[in-house]
Amino acid sequence: MLISAPLALLLLGLAAIAWSTRIVVDNAIEVARHHRVSDFFIGVVVLAVGSDLPELVVTLDAAFRQFAGEETDNLIIGNAIGSCFGQLGLALGLAGLMGRLSMRRAQLVRHGAILLAATALLGVVGLDGQVHRAEATALVLVFAGYLYFVLQEEGLTTGRKGRRSESPPPDGIVGYWIRLLIGLAAVVLSGELIVREAMVLAVQWGVDQSLIGITIIGVGTSLPEVVIAVAAVVKGRAGLTVGNLIGSNTLDTLLPVGLAALLVPVDFPRHILAFDLPFLMGLTLLVLTFLYRRRGVQKPEGVLVLGIYAAYLVMVWRGG
Repeated sequence: MLISAPLALLLLGLAAIAWSTRIVVDNAIEVARHHRVSDFFIGVVVLAVGSDLPELVVTLDAAFRQFAGEETDNLIIGNAIGSCFGQLGLALGLAGLMGRLSMRRAQLVRHGAILLAATALLGVVGLDGQVHRAEATALVLVFAGYLYFVLQEEGLTTGRKGRRSESPPPDGIVGYWIRLLIGLAAVVLSGELIVREAMVLAVQWGVDQSLIGITIIGVGTSLPEVVIAVAAVVKGRAGLTVGNLIGSNTLDTLLPVGLAALLVPVDFPRHILAFDLPFLMGLTLLVLTFLYRRRGVQKPEGVLVLGIYAAYLVMVWRGG
């Protein structure tokens, strides 16, 4: 069976955005190392924001397209929800197969509670079927508050240095910044390609945009988190993995929809509010429970999470 041109271009865009995001993340880590911050901080802030660039770019591009009269609401919401599932279900599940994921309980309680609250807040702002500018402002401000909390937890708001012991890069900071900016430009161009071809596919296949966003784009834009999660666990840096996944999901539940709705009102599909969001909340609670236990997430938990994610995708596709 031949792959259609729009699907081939969409897959090309996903591959390009994963590659360019890796460039962004690798160079952002080196810049962060210069300031000697902790693994968890790098995971929550640097890696989460960096690896979530695909979601942000895809969402903002979809929002700008609405100014031209194109209907992209369901793509915006579907991408955000699909990315959250991809990060918790696929990235964390695969990382659990490779090693043990754990987190200090006090830190897990703080960040886990914020993640659950962010997921609940997304549902609340979508109750009336549309995210308006005032609600979008609340989503963005809550994420800004979360970032400040993380900075404060790291001690950076008081001028106290981070806790990392490894040496920062001795030189070449300018080179890292240049590569970082080049990677960002590549991410933006790839995101434009993804949104354009996703809209074409939704029309050709006769399916809702949210289905494309949750499945194909959701999985594709989660590839950076998958690569980072597995690589970090293999290298014995589980703190990077856990921090990245928790930070990424907190970001994805707040920032993409919030930024898009600041530009244009975003419709919130009822079926996502009734099924997908509660399912995401349940999976989040399960993962946080695994991390709270002393054994953390290992192979059995990883297999279970992957199985739940696969079952979810099947249900979504059949329902679409």
